[in-house]
Amino acid sequence: MPQIHKVNKSIKCFVCEKAIQDNEVKYHTKVNMPVCEKCNGSEKEKLKAAQLLDGLAEGFVCGCI
Repeated sequence: MPQIHKVNKSIKCFVCEKAIQDNEVKYHTKVNMPVCEKCNGSEKEKLKAAQLLDGLAEGFVCGCI
């Protein structure tokens, strides 16, 4: 379930990158990025969140092994 915060007019949806004009801004809980009502819960949101999470470890190699 997304978190809800007060609106900031400069906030853009991390999925469609359009400005969020709602009174409240919802944040995706796993990536902690703002999401608009249109994209909230959509397949595009799930794919974008997965891409962001997959990209976090690219280029890093664990030195413990």
